[in-house]
Amino acid sequence: MNNKYIKPTNANVDEALKEQYAERDQMYWETINGFLASSSISAEDMLKNYPAFIRRRDLPRLLAHYELFKLIKDVPGSIVELGVYLGAGLFTFSKLLETFCPGDRSRKVYGFDTFEGYTNFKKNDAESKEWIEDSIGTKVSNVEMMQKLCDINNLDNFIAGVERSVIIPGDVSKTVPEFAKNPNGLRISLLYFDTNLYEPTAAGLEHLYKYVIPGGIVAFNGFGIPPWEGEAKAFEEFFEGKKMPKLKKMDFSHIPSAYFVKE
Repeated sequence: MNNKYIKPTNANVDEALKEQYAERDQMYWETINGFLASSSISAEDMLKNYPAFIRRRDLPRLLAHYELFKLIKDVPGSIVELGVYLGAGLFTFSKLLETFCPGDRSRKVYGFDTFEGYTNFKKNDAESKEWIEDSIGTKVSNVEMMQKLCDINNLDNFIAGVERSVIIPGDVSKTVPEFAKNPNGLRISLLYFDTNLYEPTAAGLEHLYKYVIPGGIVAFNGFGIPPWEGEAKAFEEFFEGKKMPKLKKMDFSHIPSAYFVKE
């Protein structure tokens, strides 16, 4: 593959970089798909040896989730993720609870998502709609498939079949307020925003932040990353006139883009 440096011109440098990375991605996926098609590797062997098959830049996400988990391992409360997609975050946190807190069955991982992709853009989401459609697609998943994955993961729990991960489908701006009306004693150790959009982030902060206990973590995937505007806007509005939390980020991963410890 030609990895030559693309010299910036008067044209948009971001477009040049985007083209370069698109070529690299295409080459990687063509190569790995060709390898898998011509090999006799089973799904079992591939999943058991997954580091051999994932991209270098996909590993930091797993490590970042682990670093967040270490901060709340000894903090009581469940984990709530807004924005599930295919479950990379949801099931990582579920497996971490099963690994480090197997006997504590009260701590669960709740995942909220429409499973219909990026929709319902608002004015406060700025220019992200056009960028999403042009760059990454709308990220549609499937609620039936995700529920099956949830059931499969629960079967692998320390106590097989005992629920650890829970999927709550629907419009997050509606399901979250309904969920918060009757929390049944729920407290949250990690509130993780991965919707990147204004309205679901605002709903999560308004209705769930009060259940995050002191010492718990609130994390954002799309905070301060152009063209994403929604999460930052919702955060700034929610804390306007209040003590503004001190935001941090990982030094090795852009995921999450920001997090803070609730005081």
